[in-house]
Amino acid sequence: MRGTPINADKFYRKNISHRDHGEHKVSAGGEIFRLKIVLMDCKPSVWREVEIASSTTLARLHDVLQVLMDWEDCHLWAFEAGEKRFEPPDPETNTKLTAGDDPNRMTLGALLRGRGASLRYNYDFGDDWWVDIQLAAVGDPQPNVRYPRCLAGERAGPPEDCGGPHRFEELLKARKNPKRRGAEELLEWVGPDWDPEAFDLAVVNKALSALPAPRRLH
Repeated sequence: MRGTPINADKFYRKNISHRDHGEHKVSAGGEIFRLKIVLMDCKPSVWREVEIASSTTLARLHDVLQVLMDWEDCHLWAFEAGEKRFEPPDPETNTKLTAGDDPNRMTLGALLRGRGASLRYNYDFGDDWWVDIQLAAVGDPQPNVRYPRCLAGERAGPPEDCGGPHRFEELLKARKNPKRRGAEELLEWVGPDWDPEAFDLAVVNKALSALPAPRRLH
């Protein structure tokens, strides 16, 4: 099931559309950001549109992105905004971060100021996935609506540990042409049930609604 792409040019503050996906609803405070999320260096495009509170921390956004791409949160990650990089401290060095560097404290509202503002998410420094995140619209929260929620998207995220964009491209080619050289090994690794075109909006939103409540900032 795919959502319908949304033209952000039609929206402005207090005019963000909302859909009922049948999940438990709660209210949200503060501004709501609509984000266009695109997995970089992948063709055909893997993308999502999400509404999320501007008070969301980068650490929380990491959790959301893991759900959106159906990843397993088993690798290192970081965000970049301009020349600034945000990543969890290394537990081995016991590094302490300042509020300005800490993804557990830095919020979307502090980084994305105005439509078109963007940041990037880097996941799995071995496979080196990069996700472009752009602010498409800003609005007020609707009563009795649960955030974050996914509005639309296309195609499945790459399987964990598949080898990065180039290897993912080879996997897509193998799926399209199982008789090509090396395809059998790739398809055996990914399994028969993996469908690169699969994207189920209801399943994604159910998983988002099951995320634990975010930690409060102090």
